Amino acid sequence: MKIGSIELKGNVILAPMAGITNIAYREYMKKFGVALSYTEMVSDCGLIYENKVTYKYLETSEMERPVAIQIFGGKKDTLLEALKIIENQGIDYDILDVNLGCPVPKVTKTGAGSAWLKRKDELFEMMSMLVKASSKPVTAKIRIGWDDSSINVEEIVLTLQKAGVALIAIHPRTRNQLYSGKANYERIKNIKNIMNIPLVISGDIFTLDDAISAQKITNADGIMVARGALGNPYLIKQIDHFFKTGERLDNPTINDQMNYLEGYAKMLVDLKGEYVAIHELRGIAPHFLKGYPNTKQNRLKLATEMETFSDLKKILEDIKASML
Repeated sequence: MKIGSIELKGNVILAPMAGITNIAYREYMKKFGVALSYTEMVSDCGLIYENKVTYKYLETSEMERPVAIQIFGGKKDTLLEALKIIENQGIDYDILDVNLGCPVPKVTKTGAGSAWLKRKDELFEMMSMLVKASSKPVTAKIRIGWDDSSINVEEIVLTLQKAGVALIAIHPRTRNQLYSGKANYERIKNIKNIMNIPLVISGDIFTLDDAISAQKITNADGIMVARGALGNPYLIKQIDHFFKTGERLDNPTINDQMNYLEGYAKMLVDLKGEYVAIHELRGIAPHFLKGYPNTKQNRLKLATEMETFSDLKKILEDIKASML
């Protein structure tokens, strides 16, 4: 799959997730077969008003590349200004992605995210200007429409193609669905027929079979994985390996999962410091043991009993000892 002049070595893409896809997470997931990763969403106004946290989202590393910086905003002028700021930072990145799919009210009420789907003409003007101004390929992530009565995914795809985007990722829910219900891949099963650029699909990819089914329905070029890989990094490996070889890899053991958790925790501590990292891990770590023996008890310990990295290691040692 090529995005402009950038050739990806696989078809599994790590979706942007607020509070999750920091540089440590992206680097850690890369070894499982991520072909392209995205930064957390970067606010155009956050850059313009020099918000320090927003600027932290721009950090990338050579290890994770290729990497896309994903920006969002509700006005073409502020998005263009944000692009200029990004290009003047001397950042090593490969793709500029524009979020046109975020359904969260605090984003859409500003005209950003999915709100762009209601303004096709303005969207074309904005994206055309970004494509012309960007030194990197420009891509977009969308939903199929604002609500059930205004599904316009085909119009939006054609509009974005005409504007010159290099790839479109589609999450087949409406904005009004937020994350409820099911991703409706049948609704976009023929979308590839009107596209002359790569199609990436996203939504409800929690297992290898989910990925196989969604790709078969849509004939997509790439699979974007988000919440499905949170606590299950090996899912990336399973999908990547299957689409390259046709072979299914077994699910990881609980020991594998604990090793993955410890490895990621160490990288997060190195990035953010022990206090911040461990408190963030209270919400993330339990995902690694979901569906394994003694799930409730072990996940509760990870969510409530961690103060230090040593606490995490001790909890994992106790779990291993209880299995002997």
